[in-house]
Amino acid sequence: MFTEAQNLAIVRTELDTVFFQNFAYDATDPGIVTAKTGNLFKPQQIDRLAFIGEINADVPLWSSIGETQNVPEFTPKVTNKYTINVLDFAGSIAISKDLFDDNMHGVWSNDVAKFARKAMITQDNNSFGLFRNAFTTQLTADGVAFISSAHPLITGGTTSNLISGALDTTTLNNAIISLRTQVDQTNVVMGGVPAILLVPPELFKRAIEITESALVSDSGNNALNIYRSAYGIQVMTSPYLGAAAGGSATAWFLLTRDHSVMRIVRQGVETALRPWQYSNNRTYLYQGNFREQVYVPDYAGAVGSTGT
Repeated sequence: MFTEAQNLAIVRTELDTVFFQNFAYDATDPGIVTAKTGNLFKPQQIDRLAFIGEINADVPLWSSIGETQNVPEFTPKVTNKYTINVLDFAGSIAISKDLFDDNMHGVWSNDVAKFARKAMITQDNNSFGLFRNAFTTQLTADGVAFISSAHPLITGGTTSNLISGALDTTTLNNAIISLRTQVDQTNVVMGGVPAILLVPPELFKRAIEITESALVSDSGNNALNIYRSAYGIQVMTSPYLGAAAGGSATAWFLLTRDHSVMRIVRQGVETALRPWQYSNNRTYLYQGNFREQVYVPDYAGAVGSTGT
């Protein structure tokens, strides 16, 4: 518990200044995205503890028929059931009435502000865990990793959304081709259009140089940079993708606008302050919680590389 007795240096004003760490990332900075970025984590509001879905193998290509021939009948197939359990995140701060009343140097009010900020950071850390684990434990409904060389198709066969190599102009072009030629569950090429290049902070500079240079990046050739002029790919990054957050300094992802990464929200962040009168030891309790989870049911619309 946060009490005056345990923080006498503050109460007695022995410190001329109490230094508050104020490290922060600003979601308005270029390229910074968060759990609330809707075109990266597509929002989905639900009203229950769990969400259940299945993957649909819709229909094949249309057939050419004769003048009086019967029209072919297609039979979609739904399988690969998956269940997403919403996670419950919570935290609280207990503080004595005396310290709350005195609030020396604004320590208590600052802690509450940081408490709220940590809620947002918790959301981001949890959400970007999907990409940190994309090559290993983050599975799609087919039972393999989100980014894998062997996604089994419902109608038979396999497909890959794994790219080899560090991010450069060649591997980015390979990723674009992979999206363009990516097949759906019926093995039909869907012609995906690249829209988002998601990278850790360590690759952000490189990604911007590749996609936004006026001419061919890293070259003196007087030629247009097609990644800028033809595709308009948006570069996104987060501090919760890179090595410092337990992720990778080299992994990168290319996604279409209709990718399958989802964020289900059962309840947004809610906070409450319990007055000291409702305790038996004259303490306030400031607490909050939110309920959500991210998931990706299908490989469609995404390719990625570990950077090697």
